[in-house]
Amino acid sequence: MGMTLRYKNCFSMRAPGYHIESNTLVASIRLIALVFLFLCSAAGAALAQDLVCSETVDKALMSIRQNCADLERDSLCYAHPLVEAGFADNSAKADFTSPSQRASLFGLSSVRSSALDSQQAHWGIALLHLGANLPLTYEGMGILVMLAGAAEVINQSDPAAVTQIAEPLSTAALTATTRFKNPGIIPEPLGPVAVDDLLLVDAFDDSGDWLRVVNDGEISWVERQDLARLNAMDALPAIGVGAAFPFKSMSISTNPEYPECDQAEPMVAIQTAEDLPTSLTINGVDIHIGSMVTIQQVHRNALSLTVHRGKVTTIFGQTVRQGESVIGILGQTPAGAAQVLDWSGALLASEAEIARGQRAQDALNSLARVNGWAQRKTYKHPPAHVHVVERGDTLYSIARLYETSVAEIILGNLGAEPIKLYSGTKLVIPSPGSGFAGHGAIPLDATRES
Repeated sequence: MGMTLRYKNCFSMRAPGYHIESNTLVASIRLIALVFLFLCSAAGAALAQDLVCSETVDKALMSIRQNCADLERDSLCYAHPLVEAGFADNSAKADFTSPSQRASLFGLSSVRSSALDSQQAHWGIALLHLGANLPLTYEGMGILVMLAGAAEVINQSDPAAVTQIAEPLSTAALTATTRFKNPGIIPEPLGPVAVDDLLLVDAFDDSGDWLRVVNDGEISWVERQDLARLNAMDALPAIGVGAAFPFKSMSISTNPEYPECDQAEPMVAIQTAEDLPTSLTINGVDIHIGSMVTIQQVHRNALSLTVHRGKVTTIFGQTVRQGESVIGILGQTPAGAAQVLDWSGALLASEAEIARGQRAQDALNSLARVNGWAQRKTYKHPPAHVHVVERGDTLYSIARLYETSVAEIILGNLGAEPIKLYSGTKLVIPSPGSGFAGHGAIPLDATRES
């Protein structure tokens, strides 16, 4: 008698404790397929949205070079939709209707750029070119303030107290003297002045004892008594530390909510001339900038400032160096303006903050190229260096060698003290060049070698 084996469906086979009906399996597979398709579609939509977001931001930033070329000092340029501006003589804000529109900073009370609009491919960009206290003979750029995304800058300089730089006057040296970098009791000499040398002067210092010389756009100072007096000199402005100019004092805010993509982070970038740092008042706090920072509101009560080149000093005595960030704690003034109450200690800038500065610098460099200005680079943290310990090394001597701190080396390797070093030990140097700081030498245990 023969045996016949029939397999109607391989999934109809039974085993103890295991049973799957064919219809159930098909339904499960269909459900899994639908979920997979949904996830793929969602991921694809997210990627497409990020791509649109990134392309919109790139386009907006690069629009500066064509829409803001040849922007005069003390002027505002609308680079990319949408931007609003308010004026002191008109409480209503005025909308700019097309890119490349410009306006004078005199009488301007506020500027606001818009958040990302993916549907319209809009991301607001505005550029302010501050003349500050630069002489009219200075051919380079002044101070650039770029608003990007949902950002607002409010002018807090008193329009009635604003100083306008005068046309320079030609005078002659009465005696052999010296040009100095700054006026003061112990000024830094820049070069000699011979008798009868002709000098262009355009302003006094606060004391009235020094005249600013602006020959060939170079800025120096000469004692007033050494120059021939002209009646017209009495009308020259004083441009000391307290001198006001449009947007010398400003309140900055950005939307602290997460943007549609990382590139669309709102920010305000401020770049000063490389050789001419300047003093500004940001949200009520006097700071000295030289020469590129970005500012972003990370919380409704906190403002982040990142230095991408040069350094910033604050009224609180802090120095924030390139590659570092500080957080300003915000409070409200009686008038309702956001004011920095205090700054945190400086920390190494994050990768996202470094990338934000690079985006801003690329945009400002594109403008520099068309205007014939020097292009600048942002600071990037150097990669960690590996040091091979030799007999006689100490953490102090190693920190000194790489211009970093003993604490950074400890935290970057073991995370705590005490620490013993042996010849041949490989130490990661986390922040070479960040500045030496030591707290005593920890000798190498030379009795053992690895």
